[in-house]
Amino acid sequence: MPTYRVFVYGTLKRGEPNAHIMSNPKTGKHKFVGGAVTKEAYPLFVAGQWNIPFMLGEEGKGFRIHGELYDVDEAKLKALDTLEGHPTVYQRTLRPVIPDGKNANDDDAVEEVWMYTLKSEVVKSNDNLI
Repeated sequence: MPTYRVFVYGTLKRGEPNAHIMSNPKTGKHKFVGGAVTKEAYPLFVAGQWNIPFMLGEEGKGFRIHGELYDVDEAKLKALDTLEGHPTVYQRTLRPVIPDGKNANDDDAVEEVWMYTLKSEVVKSNDNLI
């Protein structure tokens, strides 16, 4: 059974409001791998009624984002896609991260993992986010 490595930076992290979706065995299997930081900088802002963090996929702008890595099965990945509104609201793309404890200068330290970024069209069309 294939597994997918996913980077989460907001409400899906341990102790956050949507962590139960990650940990719920009814939505598939998951394994916490550890912390990580994005290799590149991205815009991250907190907005909306519930102060939710949103990361945009505009590489090179903003800051390097700290988050958590999980290995998930296909069922869990589909549950995450549903939660994030992929591909309509968020898009899931492969992006480089550096796991905690690895040296950013080592070529083998960088991992390509799945992460969700808010689509720029959603930001432009939603007055509650800006």
